[in-house]
Formats: sequence, C-alpha cells, structure tokens
Amino acid sequence: MQHLRTFRARLERLVLTLALIATTALDHCLSRARRIRVDDHGSESTEKAVLTAIGLTIALGLAGAIAAVVSKYQGQLH
Repeated sequence: MQHLRTFRARLERLVLTLALIATTALDHCLSRARRIRVDDHGSESTEKAVLTAIGLTIALGLAGAIAAVVSKYQGQLH
C-alpha cells in the first residue's frame, strides 16, 4: 500500500510539473506573439496557427508522458 501512495505522489508531482512547464511555455509563446504582432491579417492567422500547433504538441507530449509513467508503474498498481 505504501508503494501505491509513493507512486501516486510522484505521479501527481510529475503531472503538476509538466502542466507548469506547458503553461509557462504557452504563456511565453503568447507573450512573444503579442510583442511581434504585425498588422497584416495573413501573418496574424499564421501566428495563431503556429501557437495552436505548439499548444497541441505540448498537450500531446503531456498525455504521452503521463501514459508512459502509468504504463511503467502499471504492475505496482495491482
């Protein structure tokens, strides 16, 4: 039972750390986009598409990391 508590605590710390990294990176990208915003509508659409792609990549990476950790410790959960 102690292993399960330790696993859960580590998993929670990992998820919170990854979420913090993802939100910090997204905030940095959005801040940068605001600073370099151009009046051209086409480039603004491109910026939004790039930021959306970055956000999706971060979300998929976070999901993959969580899945990897869960599958790694799956045997300890039983």
